[in-house]
Amino acid sequence: MIKTRILPLFIGLSLFACSNNQQEEMLVSSDIDNFWNAYEQIQAASDSATQMQILSEEFISKASTGQQRLFELRNYQPEEYLQNINSYPQFYADLRQNLESRETITAQIKKSLNNFRKLYPKMTNAKIYLGMGNFRTNATTLDSMVLFGSEMAFTDVDINTSEFPERLQYFKNYIQENPIENVSFLSTHEFVHTQQKEAIGTNLLCVALREGSAEFIAEIASGMSSTTPAVAYGKKNRDQVFEQFKKEMFNRGTSYWVWSNMENQFGHRDLGYYIGYEMSKFYYDGSDNKDQALADLIELDYSDIKAVQEFVNQLSFFEEPLPELEKEYRENQPVVEKVEQEGDKFTVYFSTPMDLRFRGFDYGPLGEDHVLRISEFLGFNEEGTALSFRATLTPEREQQMTITSNFKDKEGRELKQYLIKING
Repeated sequence: MIKTRILPLFIGLSLFACSNNQQEEMLVSSDIDNFWNAYEQIQAASDSATQMQILSEEFISKASTGQQRLFELRNYQPEEYLQNINSYPQFYADLRQNLESRETITAQIKKSLNNFRKLYPKMTNAKIYLGMGNFRTNATTLDSMVLFGSEMAFTDVDINTSEFPERLQYFKNYIQENPIENVSFLSTHEFVHTQQKEAIGTNLLCVALREGSAEFIAEIASGMSSTTPAVAYGKKNRDQVFEQFKKEMFNRGTSYWVWSNMENQFGHRDLGYYIGYEMSKFYYDGSDNKDQALADLIELDYSDIKAVQEFVNQLSFFEEPLPELEKEYRENQPVVEKVEQEGDKFTVYFSTPMDLRFRGFDYGPLGEDHVLRISEFLGFNEEGTALSFRATLTPEREQQMTITSNFKDKEGRELKQYLIKING
């Protein structure tokens, strides 16, 4: 989902039946305090060198393990923090007010996570790190850590963004949904992910079910309705969304279905959340043992394509058996029919018209030293059934290029990869 939020000073949040000391160890809010301490001193400093020293000593060098991981995951640099602090004083003034008025939100989070523990007694402990970033995530997970970005999570439609440049337009759009109202729900969603296996390197179906199951379980634990706009849109446009998903669910890429603002025919991002949400709800509602159903959704091995597809097939969620849908996908998957070479010009012919927005080239098995490198991309023909490019030729060695599955046909199906080899 759109990744989540920061909850400063979570101390005292009794997520688990444990001692106060254990509770405090589960919730790390020191990065928020360190940031504002550095912020105040930076505002009073007269030169950039002193400001950088303050930032380093008071915030960066004192960073918790979670804040350090946030630096790495989102490539946050010290210069970014300093530039933002100096460029957006009105924004940070409003943000600070929001962060200081969070008691109701933290109470909601406490209730949701305690409910989750009751629903899933096998819950393993995860650590919640409340950090500060530079507008590239509101929350994410890493292993047993939930990493929040409060500069995004605790914003609302009234926060001052008048100082922001055009490159942060996406953030201005983001705050129109009043993110602060979603903090407690999204924190539960992210916490569910700490109990699940990742779906990295799988396919769209695995990713959608993992995200959607966390969304559904968060509803049950929080007692709140999903705050993801894609879920509301999907419920109103179920048939159209599902028909398109069936054409793409065996793709290895996720495209616009999750974590993307990519333009699409529905005009909504993250519709994969809705798909997985509906599958999870269908399974839960049809189960006699609700607790076991939730455990199944949490413990499913989302890293295993076969396991996920067997689970979905047994649901009988789709009208057709999943193997039949996959067979249809494979039979209709676009392929490269031939490649013609005229000197340094290459023309690739496809079995069906391709979506002109997508393309991808990569090394072959011999690696970079033997790559057939494009010198000029000449583009697609009008029908989208062929593309041409010029390449730099090295006659004395074999050269390779992979036409990757980043190419898609107009129905959204990925291209079967194709290897071009010359001089070999």
